[in-house]
Amino acid sequence: MAPQAAEPAAPVVLPFSWTGFYVGLHAGADFGSAKVKVPIVPIHATFSGTGFLGGAHVGYNQQFDGDFVLGVEGDIDYSSLSKTRNIGSRVNFKNEWQGSVRARAGYAFGNLLPYVTGGVAFGDVKFVSNGVTAISDTRVGWTVGGGLEYAIDQNWLVRGEVRYVDLGEKGSIVPGAVRVKTSFDSVNATLGVSYRF
Repeated sequence: MAPQAAEPAAPVVLPFSWTGFYVGLHAGADFGSAKVKVPIVPIHATFSGTGFLGGAHVGYNQQFDGDFVLGVEGDIDYSSLSKTRNIGSRVNFKNEWQGSVRARAGYAFGNLLPYVTGGVAFGDVKFVSNGVTAISDTRVGWTVGGGLEYAIDQNWLVRGEVRYVDLGEKGSIVPGAVRVKTSFDSVNATLGVSYRF
């Protein structure tokens, strides 16, 4: 009798692991609010608006026994947020870029990872009065939020994330020796894609 052909071995499917470095791109909306206070007048004005937000991120995850995932991530973003108001003079507020360095913590359900994140945020705050830049500086604050990430395969990940960003309040002397206080905070909602190594 002719020998029977051996059955091909079934492929071994390993469980997905979130451990590894990754890089990616993301885009969405920046729902921002800036405030101006001039105590001696007094003026209290709010500049609320929505702009495009988009940029790149890089990070590392480590998955532990019990499916807990801890990681660190950094991002840098372009922002188109701009709002103009007349508060005695024509004042335009801009936030042109943001960034952050954050910790991430989540619990993996196979290819699905809900997570929370928080850390240091930074970005620019600019006020232009009647065409002249009155305030322009880089500020450091904090950010916190959460998201949901899904692994399409061993390398490609997609995500949705919402974060609150607070760059704090700062006192400044503007032309004319007037002291003003300005603050900025925003809610950022983005969708992204990452490649895991």
